[in-house]
Amino acid sequence: MILNKGLWFGKGTVLVEEASLGEAVELDIEVVEDQEGYTISGRLLEAYSGEVSIRVAPNDVGTYTVDARVSGVGLDGIGKLESEPNLILLWNENQTLSVSVTLFVTGNGIGCRGFLKEENRILTWEMLITLKQQAIKGDNVISFTRRKR
Repeated sequence: MILNKGLWFGKGTVLVEEASLGEAVELDIEVVEDQEGYTISGRLLEAYSGEVSIRVAPNDVGTYTVDARVSGVGLDGIGKLESEPNLILLWNENQTLSVSVTLFVTGNGIGCRGFLKEENRILTWEMLITLKQQAIKGDNVISFTRRKR
């Protein structure tokens, strides 16, 4: 998975179909790794705001199971996260909303592009996600890396 453990910040735009200008969006998340997978939690900020909680775990068929709650919307899905680009497909329980997300490494961080389709509405977004701070665990570990606030 491209998004490793640590604190991440994303900044980009969301474009509603037939709109000429995008709306600013920011993402402030923490990625935590455990024995069963990854937990991604944080907030969306700016024009689209709300809590983000995503659980990613490998499954028996070589892909990843994704369980997400974004701004109060529950989504389930599947991801191909072993190689670039990382690709995720999500949908709601009634299958009236679907989301595709692609993550890829850029020179400045991680690029994130995606589509959301809900009935007659389509959104697209682009975002650059950068590492704020690498997650360090240990009782006797000291980080000399400057921390951004």
